[in-house]
Amino acid sequence: MKMAFIAPYKELVHLVEDMSKKMEIALDVFEGAFESGVQMAMELERKGYEIIISRGATSSLIANRVNVPVVNCGVTSFDILYAVEEASKFSNKIGLILYEPVSFDSQWISKLFNIELLYMTSYKNSSEVIQMVEEAIEQGVEVIIGGILTKQHVESLGKRGVILKTAPETINQAIQSAVEIIHLSRQQMLEAERVKQIINFAHEGIIVTDEAGHVTVFNPAAEKLMGIKEEKIIGNRADLFIPTTGLIDVLSTGERQIGEVQKHKNSTIITNRIPIKIKDKVQGVVATFQDISYIQDIEMKIRSEIYQKGLVAKYTLDHYIGQSDSVKKLISKAKRFAASDSTVLIHGESGTGKEILAQGIHNVSSRRNGPFVAVNCSAIPEHLLESELFGYDEGAFTGAKKGGKMGLFELAHKGTIFLDEIGSISKNLQASLLRVLQEKEVWRVGSNRVIQIDVRIIAATNNNLFEAVEKDLFRKDLYYRLNILKLQTSPLRMRREDIVGLVRHFMAGESFDITPDFVKMLTAYYWPGNVRELQNFIERLILLKDDMLVEEIFNDFIDNPLDFERKQSADDSEECMMIRKATFKEMEREIILQMYRENGENMTLVAEKLGMSRTTIWKRLKEYEVFNM
Repeated sequence: MKMAFIAPYKELVHLVEDMSKKMEIALDVFEGAFESGVQMAMELERKGYEIIISRGATSSLIANRVNVPVVNCGVTSFDILYAVEEASKFSNKIGLILYEPVSFDSQWISKLFNIELLYMTSYKNSSEVIQMVEEAIEQGVEVIIGGILTKQHVESLGKRGVILKTAPETINQAIQSAVEIIHLSRQQMLEAERVKQIINFAHEGIIVTDEAGHVTVFNPAAEKLMGIKEEKIIGNRADLFIPTTGLIDVLSTGERQIGEVQKHKNSTIITNRIPIKIKDKVQGVVATFQDISYIQDIEMKIRSEIYQKGLVAKYTLDHYIGQSDSVKKLISKAKRFAASDSTVLIHGESGTGKEILAQGIHNVSSRRNGPFVAVNCSAIPEHLLESELFGYDEGAFTGAKKGGKMGLFELAHKGTIFLDEIGSISKNLQASLLRVLQEKEVWRVGSNRVIQIDVRIIAATNNNLFEAVEKDLFRKDLYYRLNILKLQTSPLRMRREDIVGLVRHFMAGESFDITPDFVKMLTAYYWPGNVRELQNFIERLILLKDDMLVEEIFNDFIDNPLDFERKQSADDSEECMMIRKATFKEMEREIILQMYRENGENMTLVAEKLGMSRTTIWKRLKEYEVFNM
């Protein structure tokens, strides 16, 4: 550290040098008084000195001209005692002229030394010193105590002057004070620089105002977000430049505002405003804010990391194998639906590729870079499904994870959530799901705040949801919210012409001769498990084909050979069709739908073959929601 002492007289220079050596403190000492001392101090400041010590008028003049701290080596009562004792050797009529008042008992000193003491104080310049000296002499003073200028003028008038010397104890105290000030100043500078760096390099915009609403801090991020230069807004009222600001409101109410949405020009920002209170009085406001798009980008980055952990759609629509007309129409419709953000409902039997369709739609959509979250609603116990879908806060229930847990809807933000077996969820959970569809927000279990989400929902079921609605098992309002865009997958028995292509796909890389008899055997089977069942059979065939006959493998695979023979026999006749045993209404539905597809969706032809009116067929198909598929 660089410290300097400017002493008004030479004797003080030597005394300070001796004191600094004894104290083992590096201190440069210079001689200078009044204006010469000021010029010296200004030069020392330019040379990088951190603090200057001086005394009396010289110290005061220096403090008004430099920016570094100045310590006044002030006059103490001990200094006065020493000086009076020296002056009393020459006369008992003594004058004391001080630059600034000092607290001491002049009457006690007069009695102690048996003198007449004239005390005069407070001068600003040399002319006032001269005037005080002349007044003291006129009043009969013979010896005058004071600074270097006082002594010089007294002696020029033929009287005796005594320098008011600085005692060693006073010098020691001044040097110690200077050292403490430097340490404190350095600490404050370090803290100030830290705060400055934090403010300047923060990604959030930061604005600070005083109690009148005038801006005192406006960081670079605030400049960028607001499009306002720091030099223009500093010192001005915040609302003059930012009309939508709530800073002035916080000044008047003293209430904090957290997570407020604010419009500014063409941007939307999220801002927090906190009052600065000192002894319960609002002294200003600090606001931090960020463009909502930045927050969304960060959120997307976090979600992207989650996405990288496995929340990804690996299938495309090309993975939905088939060349039949029903598959071509299905894929064409799926591609059109992918261009929309509306909810999709996929209906079809188990094993018909509903999740492949959902993943394929996601990968063609604008959300393909976002997460794909698949949920089998029937596989998760009802009491856990709500917390899995919507998440929960810490302490929401016994065993809740510390810090809470993000729900699957939150994980799917900016992406797609696939709700398989949607028909299995309870009526209570259906109400929560309806709110998500309507409001685009979720409430975590145990939380009192909403979380905005941007999620595309694809639902799937192998049940007739419309019948579930009629039986009061499924909410009607939720049904219509889900049934905006509908896809109907065809069971494998309805598109037997795709079986060969599927077999080739599943046996890719295997050496196997697909004979006409093999194809006839496969196409004759009912395939209640659909494509998934066919895939399972091919896996078994690949494993056992070198040791067993194909027919043996197949007969061993199917659950009921007698049922297969009956279906095969029935299927050989063009006058018969195979349907599952069910209620009359369900069997009627399957008959009409099969006939409708087999006859090229020609309602007139279907009506003729079934002996029903075209109007009745149209009503049934409408009831089955064929026209929404």
